[in-house]
Amino acid sequence: MPKGKKAALVAAMELFSEKGFDGTSTVQIAEAAGISQATIFKYFHTKQDLLLAIVKPVMENFFPHYRDEFFDGIHNCETLTGMVDFMVHDRYAFISENKEAVKIVIMEMMTSAEMRGLFVKLVSAKDFDFLGELLHEFRRTGEIRDDIDAAGIVRIIAGQMIVYLVQANFTPVLVTHEDQDLQLICEQIVRTIKK
Repeated sequence: MPKGKKAALVAAMELFSEKGFDGTSTVQIAEAAGISQATIFKYFHTKQDLLLAIVKPVMENFFPHYRDEFFDGIHNCETLTGMVDFMVHDRYAFISENKEAVKIVIMEMMTSAEMRGLFVKLVSAKDFDFLGELLHEFRRTGEIRDDIDAAGIVRIIAGQMIVYLVQANFTPVLVTHEDQDLQLICEQIVRTIKK
């Protein structure tokens, strides 16, 4: 990747995650990157294109790009507890490694119809039934409650993780032992969805 393009992406990611997309100008991005505004527009025709260059890979990695690896990990788990543990730790590691980009995705999904459309497109890809496969794997253990569907599994796991991430980023005093906290989250999820 050319040096100027990489500098623009890094600076935009930092500024978008700090100030939001609408609160950041291309002038600010150029200054933070140490490049000209013309360099930004050489690689990205619009500020929106720059945003998409940051968030699209993150969104794609949440679902289709690494889904086979993700489902192999779930399939290798024999118990409900093992599956929940794998999902919580796998997604937490991904989010931790991509914290700024994930923050941008979440902020933009709340305000951008285009971003929500991209998310829906990724989740409902016709070539793979993500939610159906997830439910099939959880049902395979024979331990999950009959009234829990795939969307419920995702809501329960994501809900726990989102609250934890908010605590970690906005009230870090509440997050003292990450490993213990993640273990507690796994136990709470299992208690919620287990027969």
